[in-house]
Amino acid sequence: MLIFKKMKNKILILFICTSLFFSCEKSFEELNFNQNAITTEEIVPADLLIKGTMLANISINLSHLQRISGMWSGQYRGEIANYLNLYNYIITASESDSAWQYLYNGILKQNREIVKYYDSVGLDAEGRLIIAISKIIEANAVGTATAIWGNIPYSDINSSEDFFYDPKFDTQSEVYASLQTLLDEAIAMFQDQRTFNTLSEDIHFEGDKAKWIEVAYTLKARYYLQSKQYGLAYQNALKGISGFTSSMQFTPPEAPDGSVVFGTENLLYRFRAGGNRGFMTVTNTFCRDLIAIASANPNTRRNAKTNEVTRRNYYNLDATSSSTGNLITGFNSSTRIYGEKTAMNLVTFQENLLILAETGARTVSTAEGLTHLNTLRAFHLTDESFNRSGTRVYDAYVLADFDAGGMENEDNIAPQRAFLREVIEERYVTGFGTFMPWNDLRRLRKSDSDIMVPVPFNNGNISIYPQRFIISQNELNSNENAPTGLTIFDPTEVNQ
Repeated sequence: MLIFKKMKNKILILFICTSLFFSCEKSFEELNFNQNAITTEEIVPADLLIKGTMLANISINLSHLQRISGMWSGQYRGEIANYLNLYNYIITASESDSAWQYLYNGILKQNREIVKYYDSVGLDAEGRLIIAISKIIEANAVGTATAIWGNIPYSDINSSEDFFYDPKFDTQSEVYASLQTLLDEAIAMFQDQRTFNTLSEDIHFEGDKAKWIEVAYTLKARYYLQSKQYGLAYQNALKGISGFTSSMQFTPPEAPDGSVVFGTENLLYRFRAGGNRGFMTVTNTFCRDLIAIASANPNTRRNAKTNEVTRRNYYNLDATSSSTGNLITGFNSSTRIYGEKTAMNLVTFQENLLILAETGARTVSTAEGLTHLNTLRAFHLTDESFNRSGTRVYDAYVLADFDAGGMENEDNIAPQRAFLREVIEERYVTGFGTFMPWNDLRRLRKSDSDIMVPVPFNNGNISIYPQRFIISQNELNSNENAPTGLTIFDPTEVNQ
């Protein structure tokens, strides 16, 4: 593996700088680093490393590859340049290079260095907290990685000074199993009374152990859902994120004067402001149709109990405003999903409720699932869901709405299936800007196509949605164990 060759006691200065939110010209997601460049022989304190791992995790989950998955799942359209090619499924392995490096150098390498630091100086109360947080960040990043790439190196990425040159690729199911163990370890550390409960370097919760525990359980539920272990997903989601303030988000940091530090803005904002305005649109997308205002639109979710004008306004990536050069002005608050200060979702209260809604209906009863869906609908009436003006109606559903011929079952399918279809639609629109919509398209394609959101293909030459990204070209070039011959249309193990 190229990124782990002979890096004895070497820490990337990039990630120290990133961890301090130093970004002179570019967003942290755009930084292109040489993994063997500027290094130090000193063991760097763990509190300087943990923020860098968090930022690397944000880039893996919320930047370039996520935007591609959004184009492949009907949420964005690629309009010009490379984004038009990507929209039409023309992609090379090099598109994965940055995310791959963020995963292995920005998170896994740094997390092993954190452990080495405490092996050297001794583990104290703050160290327990930092290591527990690092385990959840790792689980979030590696879980996303195995979901989008399939088999990846993981068990061979250990804490020895000389990392494997050619680490083996673990199967997707093996990685998911390892992550469940990792999350259990993190939960146990958080529950340990010796573990500290505050950390200024924690950009998500400032070290709040209770919130991190809830995030851990939601991640466990997410990965059980992705591997179709619905009973276990439900049981863990019951312990998951219980309120919006426990949602794990990337919130752009503010300077003392209230402005956002340049290069650390909302990643969609930075993408547009960085000269890419017009590369990607939401116009004429399936997602836009699904939350259409006009009831005559055949794809709209609008009904007597649902009006999504507010959500549609909030998701409007194509809204115009005044500009100076490429820098957008006028949307620098949080009233649009791409606002300069808008928080971006990683693991949320909304996702946990939707896991409970789907798995509750699958494993307990439709009534159980409906309780959680209605909790989410009530939440959508608040500005914590989306902070934007406009009409919003999310009245509570009743079971009869899903009966044959009911408001949510005009085509007379089984009531439970009609309910699940509504939940999957809600996951699709609530998950805008995350991997959730694409993950569901792949998860449901074979076993539950009757409730899958019917996203049209971007061109008429294929009959299956893209099923994976191809692993980094750098890894293909340097690791003799790297799989070859895969295409983006080959399903990953859990979606066979």
